[in-house]
Amino acid sequence: MLYTKNKNLTDTSTQTIVTIPNGYVAHWNMAFIANLHNSTNSITLFVDKPSPTPDVYIYNGTNISSKENLLIDGNAIFVLQPGDIIKASSGSAGNVEVVVTFDLLEAPVVFNNFNGS
Repeated sequence: MLYTKNKNLTDTSTQTIVTIPNGYVAHWNMAFIANLHNSTNSITLFVDKPSPTPDVYIYNGTNISSKENLLIDGNAIFVLQPGDIIKASSGSAGNVEVVVTFDLLEAPVVFNNFNGS
């Protein structure tokens, strides 16, 4: 089932957009980030992975001009595992809207990690 979650960033704190629940995987296929403020701001959008896996940065301090937006559409799909968290923050206080859409699916009973074991 497709889900859309959003968060309005008004300060520089890192905000959780969504956490993938246990027993599910997500196919994240859309991110829309709009700078609704009157001045340029920057966005950091990333997947917080459970330790020891490093975080995956989609945008890392990417500038967005006033009244402009960034879009990742269905041409890119990120597969998220249980416990993965999509997070975002802005570089300065303002009004930045972050919207993500993903397909939430039951996790397979057996997961092949493709490492040969």
